[in-house]
Amino acid sequence: MPIALERRGNGEPVTIKLKVGKRDVTAQIWRAQVGRVSLYLLDSDLRENDPRDREITHRLYGGNEEMRIRQEILLGIGGIRALDELKMRPSVCHMNEGHAAFLTIEQIRQRNAGGRAGFW
Repeated sequence: MPIALERRGNGEPVTIKLKVGKRDVTAQIWRAQVGRVSLYLLDSDLRENDPRDREITHRLYGGNEEMRIRQEILLGIGGIRALDELKMRPSVCHMNEGHAAFLTIEQIRQRNAGGRAGFW
């Protein structure tokens, strides 16, 4: 499968950072080309991450409840931040199962920070 690390103009990998629990986690963005569709993947297996956080993206549907929540935070919040880094602004986000549940929280946070929503 054709897959490539997303890179900035200077060659540096495109990354996102977010809090997962009490630790900062960095993830890089990969793009897999599936026919005419670009599929973006997040990878937390980076040297700068705590060893426990490097495992977040090792496999899906594995581990205990804590790992599941950590994956959901990375996929939901990190997914929206990855799209921001790639300058993509979707008008609709399809959320399959609970994996992207935190996506809505990040969207509310972003809209509230921009003065477009009055949630709190």
